[in-house]
Amino acid sequence: MLILSGLISEAQTPVQIAEQTKASTVLLEMKDVMGRSTQGSGFFIGDKLVATNFHVIDGAKTGTVKLVERLRIYEIEGVTAKDKDNDLAIVKVKTLNAPPLLLGNSDDVSVGEVVYAVGNPRGFEGTFSSGEISNIQKRGSSRIKGSVLQFTAAISSGSSGGAVVNREGKVIGIVSETVDDGQSLNFAVPVNALKKLLNQVGPVRPFPDESTSERKNNGLPLSVVFLLISIPTFAVIWFLPMVKFEHWWVAVGVAFSFGITKMIFAGIVRSGSFPNGVRAVLYAPPPKDVAHALGCEDCIVELMSYVIKFPSYLVFIAILLGVTNVAIKKFELNGFFTTFFVAFLIIIGEHTLRLII
Repeated sequence: MLILSGLISEAQTPVQIAEQTKASTVLLEMKDVMGRSTQGSGFFIGDKLVATNFHVIDGAKTGTVKLVERLRIYEIEGVTAKDKDNDLAIVKVKTLNAPPLLLGNSDDVSVGEVVYAVGNPRGFEGTFSSGEISNIQKRGSSRIKGSVLQFTAAISSGSSGGAVVNREGKVIGIVSETVDDGQSLNFAVPVNALKKLLNQVGPVRPFPDESTSERKNNGLPLSVVFLLISIPTFAVIWFLPMVKFEHWWVAVGVAFSFGITKMIFAGIVRSGSFPNGVRAVLYAPPPKDVAHALGCEDCIVELMSYVIKFPSYLVFIAILLGVTNVAIKKFELNGFFTTFFVAFLIIIGEHTLRLII
């Protein structure tokens, strides 16, 4: 009876838990090298230390946080610890501090246990929802390699990195993902993984960037960009019988003009004045997990940007060929389908060279 009384006394009311968790919850806004902005959630776990998801900060160049329902914004210094396999990261914030949330023991979590989730779904700051642990998935999920907690408390895009707490107000999980075409199929990283990561906190480091394809493509020198397009252009129009020209120097001139045009265009795209939306499409990397991206609201924009990237570039090269066909009388390329076929081969050649580099 005494044990039962002690357990009851430790429990808090939902109102108390909401006030406690919201006071330590933050809204993260991350920006990548292209200026694209994404939002997520996090919560304080120590002196100027905020826990969140790895995928929230991955690929970011800069980031800020603000306590929910507050106006002042604070800069994130960088990352002090990360665990990609468990989708966790700990960042350090400049000057801002808040009471850290108590960390529970996820090994003691039981199916049917009442839990609460707090975060910023779709930018609605400090949203508090209740539910229960519906399952414990030992095999992980599409984003988490270790064991995950499946729960029913309502979450949405922007909730990632928020805390899942029990009736004592202790964190037992960190929101990581949801299955959009399911009903209340939400997953959290067990807090014990965060406790292990907390022991690995070290000096502040730059944000991780696993988007190597985007970084590689965006960082190529303009002289290399020139060669990547001019070499396959010359090869295609030189060896393809359907492209007709009178002298070899016409093929060289066309390849040179394509290289110059692409180099100028790449320089403009990289400038800060170029629209971020178009830049995002041009440099969109392939999604790391297509199956996950199809069911994730946070990733669908990235996936769609990558999908429309190839046809957009195909049209761009086809237009250049069409302009060349009109401007240079000694260069002949007849027909709509022929033009797009030649453009397709040039892009394939450029992509092949890019893989070699």
